Amino acid sequence: MSIILDKNDFAPLYIQLQRIIREKILNGEYKQGEAIPSESEMMKMFQTTRGTVRKAISMLVTEGLVEQIRGKGTFVRLNPLKYSIWNFGGFTDYLKSRNEVAVSEVLEQTTVNMGGKAYFKLVRARGVKKDTGVLYLTVDTSYLPVSLFPGLERYDFGKESLYNVLRNDYRTYPGRTEITLSPEEVNDKIKEILQVDKKETSLLKAEGVVFDQNNTEIEKVKVVYGPHVEFKIMTNMN
Repeated sequence: MSIILDKNDFAPLYIQLQRIIREKILNGEYKQGEAIPSESEMMKMFQTTRGTVRKAISMLVTEGLVEQIRGKGTFVRLNPLKYSIWNFGGFTDYLKSRNEVAVSEVLEQTTVNMGGKAYFKLVRARGVKKDTGVLYLTVDTSYLPVSLFPGLERYDFGKESLYNVLRNDYRTYPGRTEITLSPEEVNDKIKEILQVDKKETSLLKAEGVVFDQNNTEIEKVKVVYGPHVEFKIMTNMN
């Protein structure tokens, strides 16, 4: 039975196909260790091109759901790729510790007024570079007081680390955070960036403030986490 991908859908065809195959893997239709249909079979099943099928399969490989074996096919390997967040912040440094390259895409950069004060607003998609492209892990929104950090708009935060700029150019060192965790309803744009199924309505959000070495509030921050991030929380039991 063929399934026609929706060309009018907000998500590209290869994303739609990736989600369909992922669902078939997770619900057990394609079982662990078994081969999924070949490229030719998928082209016929979904009435699409070889390029679309290959892009979808590449993304599933990146996710750790399938493995391609030359001359044999593509097999289900349920070893989901996860990025553990032990502390809040330090995204670039964290990926460096894994010998991976952090990627940031600036989605919005402007100056806004909140409570009678001017803030530099920065919204970024944060991810990791892969052979098949970029796997985005979070969407971060930061608000920094213009009075403390004049001139932030001159930086390219698609290439530079925000905290490195604060440390090196403003002699401000992020020291501690106060955050809360809660669900966040997300729109279709964030779902596409973080590779979330359209049926999902919310993701985990961390929201709060960051203080510097002098205990001065330097940033209001919100981080929305995609499905490739897991939390490991440590606490003392007294």
